[in-house]
Amino acid sequence: MDKTIKKKSLAALILACSLLIGGCKREDPKNSVPSGTPVIVTTQTSETGAARTGPIHEKPDINPNGDIVILMTGDMHCGFDKNFGMDGLYEIRYQLELKGDTVVLVDDGDAIQGEPVAYHTRGEVMIGLMNDMDYAVAIPGEHEFDYGMDRFLELVGKANFDYVCCNFTKDGKQVLKPYVIKEVLGKKIAFVGVTTPKAITLAPSESFQDENGNYVYGFMQDDTGEAISNAVQSAIDKARGEGAQYVVLMGHIGNEEISAPWVYNTITSRLRGVDIYLDGYSHEFKVEEYIDAEGKKLSRVPAGSKLNGVGWVRIPKDGGDITCGFYAYANEMKATELFDIVNPMTKRVEEVKKENGMD
Repeated sequence: MDKTIKKKSLAALILACSLLIGGCKREDPKNSVPSGTPVIVTTQTSETGAARTGPIHEKPDINPNGDIVILMTGDMHCGFDKNFGMDGLYEIRYQLELKGDTVVLVDDGDAIQGEPVAYHTRGEVMIGLMNDMDYAVAIPGEHEFDYGMDRFLELVGKANFDYVCCNFTKDGKQVLKPYVIKEVLGKKIAFVGVTTPKAITLAPSESFQDENGNYVYGFMQDDTGEAISNAVQSAIDKARGEGAQYVVLMGHIGNEEISAPWVYNTITSRLRGVDIYLDGYSHEFKVEEYIDAEGKKLSRVPAGSKLNGVGWVRIPKDGGDITCGFYAYANEMKATELFDIVNPMTKRVEEVKKENGMD
């Protein structure tokens, strides 16, 4: 990337991210981009095959400063060319990298459905772009199952990142890993996933049934929500037992009254040992705090939708307080077009659009 583009991109990003909403702990909300270059976490490649593309991440030649930033998307609904867009997300990460941060990119579900190109490719277009972006971890939302269970599991096999969920079962056994531990700059970070049981009614019912119409897949949808809470706590305890220094709970849960008791304020109030909660499903913009089972404050970071927001979590190198916040974008024109930003992901997005007749 030439110096002119870098300079342009920096000015544009500072302007765009001045729309930051919310925060937690003692992070100054005026400090719109948490300081920071990532050496991106290397993700595991599935044994069942990878999508056709690999990471196109261009890392700056800068030594990490020791801070870790988790960037979180959620409810993208295949909106890879809307709002911030995938190339705007790329730019946010790159500017953090220029400041010395190490970035881990994660997704909180409902990525592969929502636009005509998603249905045309049965979700694969987003898996390919997420591979391009070098995502580390994702969880399924209810819409990951819209193309049927066989297709979802096929897409999991094409992903170069880990799908995790502790309450997604078949015949009572977990289908995905309940959590994954990523070691970043010597720190072990556990990512625990949980998905709303509403998926059973929101996705096509045949996705969860056998050939005789019997439900064989489930999400621990009991009447009290205790089954999910127990599964999450078990995953937390096991991750801690494996040496995880931080636990990030990734939930596609939301807080709708009709979803009770499977809502995030109920679940988080029963948990111990979570450092931060990343929330999908709700499409919200507000960072909030809740009280966990030990009486400690637990911050909830939202995801927005269609890439109109990107959540962030900063783990400081000195072991101090974790801080968090949310970048919001509310203009009709996509961020990279408005600010004339060009980066490797801009070119990739244009290629994808042409390949799928979107121009």
